Amino acid sequence: MNCQPQKTDQSEIKKNMLEKAQTVLKSDNVHVIPNEKNTYYLCFTKSPNTVKQKLSFIVMDPKENIIYPLKVLIDGNVSWLDEKHIKTSQKMGIAKKGESNVIRYSIDITTGNSTKL
Repeated sequence: MNCQPQKTDQSEIKKNMLEKAQTVLKSDNVHVIPNEKNTYYLCFTKSPNTVKQKLSFIVMDPKENIIYPLKVLIDGNVSWLDEKHIKTSQKMGIAKKGESNVIRYSIDITTGNSTKL
């Protein structure tokens, strides 16, 4: 008999993440994206409304604990920057000629601190 702890398959972890994220985000259309080391999982959903699209997201660890609580952005996007940082971008108002109306932040998911990019 093998005495080593049974390793959980990555696809099984992702499936469990998806189920919990669907419950928390109240949507069946949830995307689960692990960071490069599979230590945290970014889970998000976008509303079908394309005019003022609502993006809801959380970050979980492999034990399905919510590390970064539910956050909602209107007309926004979220992605991994590195192992412990996510990048959010959100359109704010109407862009002036030659200027961007997109505001970007880096968020440290372990502390919750955000920095404008």
